[in-house]
Amino acid sequence: MGELTKLISAWEEYTQKNGTASATAFCMYYLAQESNNDLFGGLTPPDIDTTFAKLIGRLANMQTAYSKMALQELPGFELEWFYFLNTIYHLKEVRKTQVIQYNFTEQTTGIDILNKLKNLGYIAERTDPEDKRAKLVSVTKTGEKILFKVYQLLHKPTLLMYNDIDHKDKQVVVNILKDTETKHQEILSTVKQKSIDDLLSETLGEEKMAAIMQEREKMFRHWNAKRLKEK
Repeated sequence: MGELTKLISAWEEYTQKNGTASATAFCMYYLAQESNNDLFGGLTPPDIDTTFAKLIGRLANMQTAYSKMALQELPGFELEWFYFLNTIYHLKEVRKTQVIQYNFTEQTTGIDILNKLKNLGYIAERTDPEDKRAKLVSVTKTGEKILFKVYQLLHKPTLLMYNDIDHKDKQVVVNILKDTETKHQEILSTVKQKSIDDLLSETLGEEKMAAIMQEREKMFRHWNAKRLKEK
């Protein structure tokens, strides 16, 4: 397909979806799409929401991989231990259930991690005076010492990945995403036995959710047909 034909086809496709399309809006859309096509070795999702989610997910996976490399200087220390220790350190003395919920961990897995940290002497535990059934945990001096060592190690992956990004650009991204993080921290801390469809229905409403899913089905059919045509 020639470049001009490709551009005209993209314009026709865009105007079908956007009845009052302007040339300026189309150019911005087209350049963004072309830029996105270079992501993920060409394995780019068909819509911006999934592309956005995939980019964040892959960056998080890369950060995890680099963090595990950095922790090789502390043989036997698990990355999940850091998340729990860091949570307890900043929340001071806190209930076990709160630590587990904050880190989106299953109850049995979370209890296992907390028990390991206790056995290693990194955290202390006592009965909650306000609820005898609950346990409070806090970081010990030994735990603080290892935590500060891990802080130094885990700053290396952060430098490796994000040092070249301008400070102002990083702050813009933080400002964009912080409300989403706060919102879903709250949702996940109270999710209990709900399914993902339950959460979507509560957040979007059943009618809007059904309309979105129907539109996405059409989009995927169109995307798949386009990919087959390009082959």
